[in-house]
Amino acid sequence: MDFNKIKSDLKKEDGVSPVVGVILMVAIVVLLAAIVAAFVFGVVTIPSPTPQASLAVDDATWEDEKLNVTLLHQSGSTLDALDTKIVITDLNNTDNVNTTTLSDWSNVEDDWSTGERINITIEDDDFKDYPDEIEVRVIDEPSGGTISVMTSTVTEL
Repeated sequence: MDFNKIKSDLKKEDGVSPVVGVILMVAIVVLLAAIVAAFVFGVVTIPSPTPQASLAVDDATWEDEKLNVTLLHQSGSTLDALDTKIVITDLNNTDNVNTTTLSDWSNVEDDWSTGERINITIEDDDFKDYPDEIEVRVIDEPSGGTISVMTSTVTEL
């Protein structure tokens, strides 16, 4: 056994380390390019955030077989009338549900801003009987998130 030959072979700096390093760098670049391409070509989408707003039921009355609800936008983000859905549910009979968008109401313009009130009158078959208590759920349609959930007792006039 020639120890000098073994010793000189161990001192050589040639090896597979540079090859492995180049392959790893190419793999990282290809992976990053794939991630960027996925975002650019729409394969991966970033969900839109749900607007944050403080809302309140200002008044809820039952008169002449109609449910009248007044909602107050207390603070927070301005809500787009086309993208905001309102779901009103009779808590005594959950089969009684009315779902509309803000833009369905004549007293709502393009946006619902802080300090503004909207009046909703439901006079169809969704509420046949006097609801003692209702739940009002305000939903942002693009994100699918709930902006606010409120309950209120209904005053019969």
